[in-house]
Amino acid sequence: MIKKILLFSFFCTSILLLEGGFGYTQKELNSKGKEAADSTLILEYDSLLVIHFHPTAQCSCCINVGNFSKKGIEKFCPKLYKDRRIIFKECNTDEDSSVAQKYKIFGSALGFKKFLKGKEEFKEVESVWEFCEDEDKFLIDFQKELRSFVLGKKEGKSEKKSK
Repeated sequence: MIKKILLFSFFCTSILLLEGGFGYTQKELNSKGKEAADSTLILEYDSLLVIHFHPTAQCSCCINVGNFSKKGIEKFCPKLYKDRRIIFKECNTDEDSSVAQKYKIFGSALGFKKFLKGKEEFKEVESVWEFCEDEDKFLIDFQKELRSFVLGKKEGKSEKKSK
């Protein structure tokens, strides 16, 4: 079983390398070689949710955060998104307040949630609000935050739970 997980992780890492490697250019990836694949782009999750929390009535920033986030996933991780290893989810906090309360979300927010071997980790991504009116800057920040979360760097709110 562990062998299958390792092979699957290697396969997904290879896909990331071919599809842009979470922000590295192909030239940078070629220069880093196997070292980059083994040490910096190891996927530490079974699946990942990108959750856009919002009320029914949304301002332009809220709408943009949702649209730009989905666009970022499609742009930076198209294969993983297509294979449903990364899933974009909308959570209307007026209709499903229990989910927002579970993650201590009060209002509009963007969150990342990863699952690994029966455990889950959540992070609210607060920095995206700085760039909610500038898609290019938003996507740069989104990519940085997503890569940081996938690689396990602790920044911002996070919680770990066991199933």
